[in-house]
Amino acid sequence: MNKTTLSCTLAIALLLLHHLCAGQAQENPQPDGFIGRGLAQISAGNVEAARQQALADAQGKALMEAITGRVPLDVMEKNFSLLKKNFLDKATAYIQSFKVVYENTSFDFYQITIQALVQQELLRRDLDTIMFVGAPREPRKVLLMIAEKMSGSNDFVFWWAQGSAAKIPESELIIKEKCAEKDFVVVDPLQTLKEPPASSPYFFPEPDIDTVCRIGALCGADIAIVGKAEIERSRGTDTTSFSAFQCNLKANAISVKDRKVIVSAAAYGLGVNADEVSAYRSAVDKAGRQLLNQIADKLMLLPH
Repeated sequence: MNKTTLSCTLAIALLLLHHLCAGQAQENPQPDGFIGRGLAQISAGNVEAARQQALADAQGKALMEAITGRVPLDVMEKNFSLLKKNFLDKATAYIQSFKVVYENTSFDFYQITIQALVQQELLRRDLDTIMFVGAPREPRKVLLMIAEKMSGSNDFVFWWAQGSAAKIPESELIIKEKCAEKDFVVVDPLQTLKEPPASSPYFFPEPDIDTVCRIGALCGADIAIVGKAEIERSRGTDTTSFSAFQCNLKANAISVKDRKVIVSAAAYGLGVNADEVSAYRSAVDKAGRQLLNQIADKLMLLPH
């Protein structure tokens, strides 16, 4: 489990623990209220600033308690960054009113507990829009078309090239591994295509949208991710005991059905390791993860 996943899982576990303990509030809660407990450190003796931070923390936790009743735990874990960005960091937009049921200072910390009324209809509508809660979704089928160029080379390597030049670049294989984390099912075009479905434009590192969509339709893909990965060896590492690579990755996500670009994304990754292959993979892994995060976050807001 990577650090990001571990952090998200831990955050959700703490929030669920908070949810289970919510019934122990010091005041009698209203039936439709949600308890939120906030904590903030008092810095430089500024108690009021710490109180505002603790209050914001409490509002976010009260909202999370409301969300846990609507969103399954596995969905929360996969989309925690999206939840935080669109809901927890904007908790005041969903809290209709609140009252403070407890507050106190302890050592260098300010503690506050609130009971909040949440705008349930607004929350439900936004969750349905952003998270598609309650609407089971089939994983999107994705066609990957990543052309790779290594430093020192004038040519791109890509699987849709002509004849013996055709080869799946390692960067595409690494990005394919990352797709599973976003519930993308990557189709295998080489199992479907018997011969190139188009003339010369098909053999370009960046084929036109019509060509991409023809290939995507033949493969049964919903989305085609078409882009370039340019890998450069960092200067100054030739004489050192470690290797360093940077990966500059740019891609468009194209709707095969609508025949148009729906997301344009760019990412950068740096990999450093004593082993050259590991350094290369690390750079592509970081850039690929960033790129897919951008694409997945955008697709979350679109109908499926």
